[in-house]
Amino acid sequence: MVITHTDCGMLTFSDEESKQTVHADTGLRPGWSPEAFQDLDEHIRHSIRRIRTSPFIPHTDQIRGFVFDIATGRLHETH
Repeated sequence: MVITHTDCGMLTFSDEESKQTVHADTGLRPGWSPEAFQDLDEHIRHSIRRIRTSPFIPHTDQIRGFVFDIATGRLHETH
C-alpha cells in the first residue's frame, strides 16, 4: 500500500530548487534528488510502477495506492 496526503510539503518545491538551496547553504550541489512532485495521483502511480519493477520486492500483484485527504480524513484510491 502506498499512501500520500494532501498538503504534502513535497508539492511546494522542485528538485532543482532544492538542489540550488542546498548549494547556496553549503557550497555543494547534491548528487541526489528529493523527488518532489506536483500531482498526488501521478506520484502514487509512479511509486506503484517503481515497486512493481523492483527486483527487491518479490510479490507485487496486490499493490494499491491512496491519497489521504487531511481535511476530511478520507482516503481515495488512485488507479
